[in-house]
Amino acid sequence: MNETQKISWTDLALSPEMMKLIEEVGYDYPSDVQAQTIPLALEGKDVLVSSQTGSGKTASFVIPTVEKFKNKNGTYILALAPTREIAQQTGDIFRKFGEPFGMQVAVCIGGADMNAEKAALAQSPHIIVATPGRLCDHLERGNLWLDFIECLIFDEADRMLEMGFSKQIDIITEQIPKARQTLMLSATFAPQVEKLARKAMNNPSQVIIAKTQSSTPKIDQMLFWLPEERKLSKLVDILKEEKGTVFIFVNSKEKTFQLTRLLNHRGIKDVTYIHSDLQQEHRELAVADFKSGKFRIIVATDVMGRGIDVDDVAHVVNYDVPKEAADYIHRIGRTGRRGLTGHASTFAIPGKDDKAIEAIAKLRGKAAPAKPVPGEKRVQERRPRSQAPRTYRPVAPKRSPEVVTPVVVAEVKKVGLIERIKNFFSKQK
Repeated sequence: MNETQKISWTDLALSPEMMKLIEEVGYDYPSDVQAQTIPLALEGKDVLVSSQTGSGKTASFVIPTVEKFKNKNGTYILALAPTREIAQQTGDIFRKFGEPFGMQVAVCIGGADMNAEKAALAQSPHIIVATPGRLCDHLERGNLWLDFIECLIFDEADRMLEMGFSKQIDIITEQIPKARQTLMLSATFAPQVEKLARKAMNNPSQVIIAKTQSSTPKIDQMLFWLPEERKLSKLVDILKEEKGTVFIFVNSKEKTFQLTRLLNHRGIKDVTYIHSDLQQEHRELAVADFKSGKFRIIVATDVMGRGIDVDDVAHVVNYDVPKEAADYIHRIGRTGRRGLTGHASTFAIPGKDDKAIEAIAKLRGKAAPAKPVPGEKRVQERRPRSQAPRTYRPVAPKRSPEVVTPVVVAEVKKVGLIERIKNFFSKQK
């Protein structure tokens, strides 16, 4: 146990009322990121935080901002989140700590009722949690002003920028007073995050939580080299063996539904899916059903999957190798939480996913895994022709051009024919 883990909540100069709330919520002691971020935020400093998924970043900005503004009336806190699901979860945590102090929270997200959000904003809530696109919609319609915001929070800043919200962020920050406190939290310090920090923050204090043996999730990671047509069967085998909850990641919205349907056809019924084109109520229902245990398995894209915060995911399956190496870390971060050992399986297609697998290994500081030998792999993965899918055609090993060339083959056939003709006429004599 390191020094920050030995710090207790009583060491963080929090009010007795907040201490009572923390106890009721069940936080035994502050995590590393909470222990380092909360004192800086309470002092009013700008704070730039880099910490891995599942480390407790949300509470590290909710607790100090609620503590600072709990006795004020008016809208002083604005928290931006990359996805609807993350915004909703952040709003829930703000309510958990803010409502006992009479603080109102308004959540503004795409797909929700615009008029209902307008009415909530008209009540001058203490806290606004929003996705950048939706907040800009309200600004354009004149539904709110940001002149009195004193604390601006960027939650999952790296993801917001990856999703292309830089223009909306510029519009929002231009309408907020420069004399403000800014908290920026990110899983990584990508160059674009650093660029935003330089533009939006004032001499920020940095909190970087390095991975340690105790903080690093315990995840058994397996890599399977498989052709596309074998991935479904392997997934079914894993799902039948794994009795806990399972997160399956794919790279397209269409594939979430397609894979769910294929699993249903294979007799696996306790599976649901989520993607950004679903209506808001359907997305919320899918997440709620997964969290409640109605469905044991959920199929999701990176954007949707990152917004689902569930502690007890037993197994993460990368059905498709992520397009970005950093997304691999975010994906498998769904499992191995709260000291539990998690499992992560990745399906890679030989020849197609080689570079992506190498990039993931480099990001993890590991040696690149050995690539399968094409000839040997086909023998290992080939099924009897009667069982093979119609689209599967075993490919014969290529012969070296130095051994046999098309020209030589033609000459051999020609000589063979002439010899047979000569032999025929000699027998006639």
